[in-house]
Amino acid sequence: MDRKHILSLLFVLVFHAHVVYKIVGAPAADTVDHNEGQIRQPREPSNKKATAIPEQIHIALGDAVTEMVVMWSTQARSSSVVKYGPLLDSLNLVASGDCVEFSWLEGNAEGLQFIHRVKLRNLLPATNYSYKVESDSQESSMFTFATLPDTTDWSPTLLVFGDMGHVGGAPSLRLLNEAATKRTADVVIHVGDFAYDFHDEGGKVGDAFMNRIQHVASTIPYMTCPGNHEIPNSFSHYRYRFSMPSLPWPMPLEKMWFSFNVARAHFVSYSTEVYFTNGPVDEQYEWLLKDLEEANKPENRQLRPWIIAMGHRPMYCSNGNNDDCTNKGSKVRESLEELFFSQGVDIIIQGHEHSYERLWPVYMEQVYAENYTNPRAPVHIIGGAAGCNDWYGSCADPILFPRGPWSAFRSWLPGLYGIGKLILHNATHVQWQQLIALNGQIMDDVWIEQNHHGKFSTTPSDQDS
Repeated sequence: MDRKHILSLLFVLVFHAHVVYKIVGAPAADTVDHNEGQIRQPREPSNKKATAIPEQIHIALGDAVTEMVVMWSTQARSSSVVKYGPLLDSLNLVASGDCVEFSWLEGNAEGLQFIHRVKLRNLLPATNYSYKVESDSQESSMFTFATLPDTTDWSPTLLVFGDMGHVGGAPSLRLLNEAATKRTADVVIHVGDFAYDFHDEGGKVGDAFMNRIQHVASTIPYMTCPGNHEIPNSFSHYRYRFSMPSLPWPMPLEKMWFSFNVARAHFVSYSTEVYFTNGPVDEQYEWLLKDLEEANKPENRQLRPWIIAMGHRPMYCSNGNNDDCTNKGSKVRESLEELFFSQGVDIIIQGHEHSYERLWPVYMEQVYAENYTNPRAPVHIIGGAAGCNDWYGSCADPILFPRGPWSAFRSWLPGLYGIGKLILHNATHVQWQQLIALNGQIMDDVWIEQNHHGKFSTTPSDQDS
């Protein structure tokens, strides 16, 4: 890096730190905010008997649109009960579930020791539900969620981001909380790197983060994939704190990948971390191949023409560091690019780089077009700009490398934390927007049109036929 780049970096770091310390943090769930609906009982001092007061309440999609998974944590081992119903004043349905101990042996010496999971079944599609969680005699305040429609003929909005810390993510969290309050999103996708880090302070940082996201995560299904910051203690905090479709809980270390459907899209969540932890590389590849082949069966691809993959580390980037995506021999790219291309994955959403970058349709470093009309290769989006906790609560990950021919738009400026908005308009059009966290303004807005869904080919006539 030359002297000009070093001076530029020092300037933006100083300015960035000034911006961050001027930002008022988003309200955490351990405060009372009647406008945001965030109410949580204070945790008992450590010298008192452990209690069953529920906190860190969050939801995720189940195995079908008629299911929703509800999770929370307590200090004491206690019952796991959810009272719920389609009417605000009538919680006439009751479901019970499991409580597991998450102890110091798994890297959670100071965090809440018991995590609860209840699966709500036989829900009505496209219906608003109210619910409370209960552990022994301790009951939470009222929360609400909406089930997804049991059809492909609707246009969902998904909020997508990666790399959000419990401090640096404050601006982005305000946008997420606003979306939860106004019900302007249907699903949240967090593509790895949580809290910075879940395991810090013996798990207390993880508890603080889960409480901070409680308002959005208790209202909108919060879908995930693991990142490198979840690696310690064999990914234990990630595997215990989240439950994802089709997977046992706690998530098995050897299978942290899954898929789910929303409207006209098939989403595939995979782990890039298997390539950096001596993980089950072959097992994940075989599962991905089987899942994508199933999604490409004519009857399935017609029903859900969009295939969208989500993983933490990107295959390409122009950041000024030594991350995997800056290398021509990228492990992730060499392992997955050919598979995703041959299986016709339309969009690949990634994080890890604490910046925003959108790529032209690209395969093997070849740009297939500088537009998004009937792309002949996947469109990569890097959205790791939600706000990590590096540099005492700020994020420092500049884009200083020369722009590759595949880079269509990129941004790294002080204070420009942000999240993405993915709108699935119909079978042929999706829209991606990158929102600036501080004011909600749109920084990037692009439409992708695909009239020839299917497996990609390096021979144009093969795909267009």
